[in-house]
Amino acid sequence: MESVDPGGPLTDAEVRELVRLLARFASHDLDQWENWRVDTPHGPVFMSLSRTVLPDWPEDAFVPIWPPPADRRHGWTVWRQDDNGNRYEVSQHASRAEADSTAARMEARGHKQTYWVSRSG
Repeated sequence: MESVDPGGPLTDAEVRELVRLLARFASHDLDQWENWRVDTPHGPVFMSLSRTVLPDWPEDAFVPIWPPPADRRHGWTVWRQDDNGNRYEVSQHASRAEADSTAARMEARGHKQTYWVSRSG
């Protein structure tokens, strides 16, 4: 039986495995869409997987995760800091302009989090 507590933060290896499994799911099991809800200590998280881009969302708002980039250690990383001071990696990009654009889009959503870009690696 699964524990209600999913455990702590993912390791880099676990994130790579999650991405690989999501790519398999998208390639073989996803029909048109899936809508999932995960209840967390910080409130529910809603996930939507779809074969189409959501209305009013540009395709470039989505970070490609599969196939994995050849080298993620070089490039630019978008970071987020939440209201409690916790910092999270949002995405990695090959160019500073692409990372800046992603950070600006996230900031424009009006959430209280802070976003910034730094050199990866």
